[in-house]
Amino acid sequence: MERSSDHIFDELLVIRSQEGDKEAIGLLWKRWSPRILKWSASFLKDQEEAYEIAQESWISIFKSIHKLKDPALFRFWAYRIVQRRSADFIKKQQQLRFATQDAQKDKEHLVTQTEEEVSKTDLMLRSIKELPLLHQEMLRLFYLEKHSIKMISSLLNLAEGTIKSRLFYARKELKNKLKKINHE
Repeated sequence: MERSSDHIFDELLVIRSQEGDKEAIGLLWKRWSPRILKWSASFLKDQEEAYEIAQESWISIFKSIHKLKDPALFRFWAYRIVQRRSADFIKKQQQLRFATQDAQKDKEHLVTQTEEEVSKTDLMLRSIKELPLLHQEMLRLFYLEKHSIKMISSLLNLAEGTIKSRLFYARKELKNKLKKINHE
């Protein structure tokens, strides 16, 4: 295979760039920048993103150009760097999109769940208010104020067995009210 003068000049620029020649680095960038950008744009479709990936690729190229063993392979090596950078970018965008979608689903679920909990709580409170005062008091002391049966017994000056019995009947009546509401 015969090499063109452009290929030979690119190889020379790569060799001089590997030696740290700033002028060669500038010429290599100037000659290859449009091709690198075009290759990046072929993956990303968005010109600004393609430009960013091209810039990141150039940073990688110049940081590791000394590792390139065969200067004749610069074209393929540089294109592979751009391709990997583009693939990484696309993968990150997809992960971000999926994370955003998951967060939106979680938010919607939380809002729905919160609305359901509010309506259940509201229903429960309305049902409790419809109970006789004695049952309301038992439920309030035990569930809302979180007193023990022993504490309620001493507060109301009643036997613990009486408190347990009243609490049992208050729960039973509340349960019946809620069943009636749910079946309507």
